[in-house]
Amino acid sequence: MVRSRGFGLRAGYEFEDEFEDEFEDEFEDEYEYEEPARVRIRIVRGRAWNEAREFEYDADFFDPVPPPAGARLFTRFAYGGAALTAVHRRMIVQLAKDLLRDGPMGNVDCLSVTIVGHEDELGEPARFGALGQRRAEAVTKALADELGRQVAKLPAASRPKGQFVITVQTLGPTKPIRSNLTADGRALNRRVEVTAGRAGLCPDVI
Repeated sequence: MVRSRGFGLRAGYEFEDEFEDEFEDEFEDEYEYEEPARVRIRIVRGRAWNEAREFEYDADFFDPVPPPAGARLFTRFAYGGAALTAVHRRMIVQLAKDLLRDGPMGNVDCLSVTIVGHEDELGEPARFGALGQRRAEAVTKALADELGRQVAKLPAASRPKGQFVITVQTLGPTKPIRSNLTADGRALNRRVEVTAGRAGLCPDVI
């Protein structure tokens, strides 16, 4: 496992980054700045996309499945792209407000957020996964920045003292919510799903 940690204050948040992969080596880098951090965010990245199976070139190979209950769907990414739209950015503002409302207020509290990138089934199967990861990363960065902006406006007593734990991963094209046989279905499948749990004691202190 490889970990890195830094504290980014220009965006107004304390930032801890953890990467998980097949390597066992570990290292930690800590960057300190003069100003105090305002919100604690830990980013956990899932294992790199490593599907051993062979994908078939069938546009309807994966059957549509419903998204997780309570998930917020950031749909209609451009084909082959990971840039956020104006709609996405408005959704992120509201998402940050809701997370702060339900946020981890105690020093040893955590609130878990899962961000998963998805793709349609067009393109080269050998490249599946990477684009979904880029989309999830784009939402993660925008959300962390927005949390920092909103927390900076709160009085000190109202700021969450706990940690937001954001898990970022990709499922490639394996979990469509619509058939990939239509253009509209493919646009809906080019998405990021965000689900949030409830604030509670961090697992490492239970």
